[in-house]
Amino acid sequence: MKNLIKSTAIAVLFLVSLTSMTPVPRPNLVISDEGKNLFIQLNSQLRGTTISIADNSENILFFADVYDGTYAKKFNLEQLADGTYYFTVDNPEASLVYTLNLNDGNVKILQKEQNATPSAFRTDGNKVFFTLEKKDLKKVNIKIINSSNAEVFSKSETVNGSIDKVFNFEKAVKDSYTITIEDGQTTYFQQVEVAS
Repeated sequence: MKNLIKSTAIAVLFLVSLTSMTPVPRPNLVISDEGKNLFIQLNSQLRGTTISIADNSENILFFADVYDGTYAKKFNLEQLADGTYYFTVDNPEASLVYTLNLNDGNVKILQKEQNATPSAFRTDGNKVFFTLEKKDLKKVNIKIINSSNAEVFSKSETVNGSIDKVFNFEKAVKDSYTITIEDGQTTYFQQVEVAS
């Protein structure tokens, strides 16, 4: 009976989290009362969302890309030694890091830290503006893909410390597009929905 109540409570938490997800990662992270079990539910609305678990030495123990839709997983941490671990959810708009402590068969969340990335993109209707200034910015790679992951635009451009671009989707075919701009250190993403 006790296990049924726990399972029901976890299911309710997962269902409630489904209705309140936004592009900034807001996972529902639940720790089991029994053993070293960790449950996550994440509604990924952005391409490029990833989750990972790392140890204190920054060794990646688990990594997964989370595509459009709902992602749910149970992690059994029984095989891990006692210590500090980092559970990270990243997407192009923000990063969320849970600091976990495993001790004597129990998991405890010590800290939750969220860092939002200021967007270099700005939208106005079906136009997307990209502005970036960095002292060491020399080259950018621009790629646009559609919802089928087909490349519709690709260009490498040499720049001198800054770039200003306008992407006009006014005459584009109705679809979902992802703009990806890489500067050698950082990758910037922007979703664009063309309705007509």
